[in-house]
Amino acid sequence: MSRVYVGAARTGKGLFAARAFRRSETIVPITGRVYHWSVLIRRGGSFMDNCFRLGEDTYLDPQNGHGRWLNHSCDPNAAIRFEDNKLFLVAAKRIRTDEEVVIDYSTILGDDDAWRMYCHCGSRKCRRWISRFGLLPAALKKSYLRRGLVADNILPTLD
Repeated sequence: MSRVYVGAARTGKGLFAARAFRRSETIVPITGRVYHWSVLIRRGGSFMDNCFRLGEDTYLDPQNGHGRWLNHSCDPNAAIRFEDNKLFLVAAKRIRTDEEVVIDYSTILGDDDAWRMYCHCGSRKCRRWISRFGLLPAALKKSYLRRGLVADNILPTLD
């Protein structure tokens, strides 16, 4: 049985839990093809928008894998973990069956990432703008770090 599925979401399509997940439980690996940052800049657009930071100079294109369908929320129920040079989607809190799995995109953007987007998440905690981790309010940054919701592979890029 699949652990997740793609379905209709508030902002088009999204990734949904096919079963319940406990906090800190690995949901799925995020796989795809690795590119140098210069390829992202050259190709731009939705290609660049859908890539995940992997290394100092590299990004992962999830292609049509699970990562392609992950939407943002300013009140996330999941996070990206970096282990053994691989990315994994993990539950940040309990996730119910058929609940959309969402991450805060800011937690996967290093301070040298220039990407920014207007937010349509609909959460009561909505910040209106999604941008790099370093621009988040200090209390939120501290909370995300304490709860392990920041991908370890971007921490070296933070001041």
